[in-house]
Amino acid sequence: MLIETEAFILKKIEFGDYDFIGTFYTEKIGKISLLIKNARKSKKRYLGKLEPFNLISLKINYNNNDSKNILNSIDKDTLTSKDLDKKVIVLSSLVNEYLDIFEIDEVSCIDSFILIKKFFIRGEENNLSFALDSTIKFQVRYLKQLGLKPSKSELERIEGKKVNLNLHELRHNDLLKAKLIKILVRFSEFHSGKEFNSTRYLELLWLKWKVLNLAEYPVV
Repeated sequence: MLIETEAFILKKIEFGDYDFIGTFYTEKIGKISLLIKNARKSKKRYLGKLEPFNLISLKINYNNNDSKNILNSIDKDTLTSKDLDKKVIVLSSLVNEYLDIFEIDEVSCIDSFILIKKFFIRGEENNLSFALDSTIKFQVRYLKQLGLKPSKSELERIEGKKVNLNLHELRHNDLLKAKLIKILVRFSEFHSGKEFNSTRYLELLWLKWKVLNLAEYPVV
């Protein structure tokens, strides 16, 4: 059965000499792994289309009883993320990782697709403060959707100390935003039982922000 759907690529790995296995989050099927034949050899055919954070259109030879579903064709849609700031790339990778960790294979959830699409079409894509805001909104809304509402008391239990959720202070303090994202990741790891690969990069970025902004943003 041939299915056409919008999608975001979550990750890809090499498979044999010329192929990739790509994990996509699609509008119609949900999370799915696809064999991308000759992807390493047919560079012109896939140029710029297998990069993360792009909205793409897929045609899939789909058989829900077959673990080797094959990507038939791929087209890049109007949304294209490129030349992103390194910090924004880490935040974007974190959003992808949520879908990869929590979503069940080949179970469609249009609400999840809408959330990830809103994140990547937020505008001002290289505005770090805006990206931090968008990441927190995604985390909170996605976790609530999963039935894992991150209450202040549970965040403090996981963090082992008080958590600053003052909206006025958060709005004007990127350092506090970055810290809250880290805490929400710990909350997510606790409930998923899985470690987020983005955690170590978030830690490095948060420490860097802390050093660079210490004079402007006192430690809270």
